[in-house]
Amino acid sequence: MARRKKAGPKYKKISLSVPKSTYYILLGIAQGDEKKLNKLIRGIIEDKFAESTVEELQMYIAKPERETEEKEEAVEEQMEEQAQTE
Repeated sequence: MARRKKAGPKYKKISLSVPKSTYYILLGIAQGDEKKLNKLIRGIIEDKFAESTVEELQMYIAKPERETEEKEEAVEEQMEEQAQTE
């Protein structure tokens, strides 16, 4: 007996979280059509992959950690300066 292939897409669905303002801008560009919106987002991501190196893409992952560390260091330095002036 032959096995049937399952119907439906052959890829896993990916969901993205974007700010509401960005979503509404992209939806406006896509003229309110969800299919066009998905195509637009896919195109943006594919273009970014084509233009970026692996190192640049890895910076997106490491960026939030660096920013929080830098902010913490800046706050500590400000506190030290205030303590020295008092």
